Amino acid sequence: MRSSTVKTGLGITTALAASLAFLPGPAPAQALFHEGAPGLFHEGQRTAGVATVKDIPPPASGKTITVGPGKDFDNIQDAADAAQPGDNVAITPGTYDGGLTINNDGDDGKFITFYGDGGQAVITGEGGGDDGLLQIGEHSWQRFINVTSKDSSGFAVRANGGHDLSFSGFEVDGSQDGGLVLYGVSNILVDGCDIHGTNAEGTSADGEAMSLGEGSSNIDVSHCKVHDNGEEGIDVKYDDDAKAKIHDNVVSNNRGPNIYVDSSSNVEVYNNVTTGTKEESKAGIALAVEHWSDSRTLNNVKIYNNVSYGNAQAGISFWKETDGTMSNVQIVNNTFYDNGAGSISFDADVEGDNLLRNNIFGEGDVSNDGFTSDHNVAGDPGFVDPAGGDFHLKADSEAVNAGSADSAPAFDLENHPRPAGSAVDIGAYEQ
Repeated sequence: MRSSTVKTGLGITTALAASLAFLPGPAPAQALFHEGAPGLFHEGQRTAGVATVKDIPPPASGKTITVGPGKDFDNIQDAADAAQPGDNVAITPGTYDGGLTINNDGDDGKFITFYGDGGQAVITGEGGGDDGLLQIGEHSWQRFINVTSKDSSGFAVRANGGHDLSFSGFEVDGSQDGGLVLYGVSNILVDGCDIHGTNAEGTSADGEAMSLGEGSSNIDVSHCKVHDNGEEGIDVKYDDDAKAKIHDNVVSNNRGPNIYVDSSSNVEVYNNVTTGTKEESKAGIALAVEHWSDSRTLNNVKIYNNVSYGNAQAGISFWKETDGTMSNVQIVNNTFYDNGAGSISFDADVEGDNLLRNNIFGEGDVSNDGFTSDHNVAGDPGFVDPAGGDFHLKADSEAVNAGSADSAPAFDLENHPRPAGSAVDIGAYEQ
């Protein structure tokens, strides 16, 4: 049973966390080191699914507006224009032409909730330029469940400056520019979403499959599939105090990087599987400082319990476009394997206290003078089936009980507590 409260340290509001309390699966995980294992999913990673009627939060106002043949409104736009704070908009599954522009705000704890009533409500049409096929603008207290943006001629979804936005079971199915593009926003939950086919224009496209940037903060992205997109997968960029948690996602087969942290601070990337970047210069997880950032600062980034394998470049890369500062990066209990440029590629200097610990560097040794490095192993320490993508440890693996508890997470990629034996195991999985 999911909790509708938020533990200290997550950063998002209690009301926004409650917006997911009615949905199937675990609540957003707490990524605090050594403070109780979060309710994570795995067994192939939980992905986007249709919420049933019983999973939809009841309307705070007591009013549900219906959309579809024989309902209150024939189209979603008219229903949206009629919706007031706390209303639910129940949409009969099907395809609705013309896009959707949000014109009304919710209120404190009173979301306007749009949901596909038993299936996906698909928004399509000629819209989708600079403002998005789903245009949120600066509006706040909006929640979208079982909604799809399909074949946008520009952005699929765009928000600029709002707050308390929630996307659950949301799909982006094709866009010429970016997919879920959220700039200057705060208190954001993205859970169980499927984003694919974005950035069809290629490198000339604006935005990424999922863009969380330009001063955004208090972000939680979990349980998503982000795959087969023409640019980056999940991009946290230009956020000086992001308070972002990117966790329990499968990010694959994008041009890359699959997960990108650019000129942002206070970010945790954990319990993700990232594989198959296509461009030879793109890593599974990339840390960067681009010159577009005003601060040109990346600081306090924690990367743990991830599997990064089979990417065109490295498992993780460090890169600066011109100048800037990268500091206080922890890379702990990750598994790397079969990446084109090795486990970690260092094309930038780092400052501050940086850590490489309890990692499996499947491609060979990794070292850098800017990092404290210990309790890592190189090569295959005894994986169950690396050729088949199974990086669990065999019982007799040299990585079992060989790690350090210092700065190690209290759980592994599958939410098994650490340590399971006499000491912490090395890598993303506890044996």
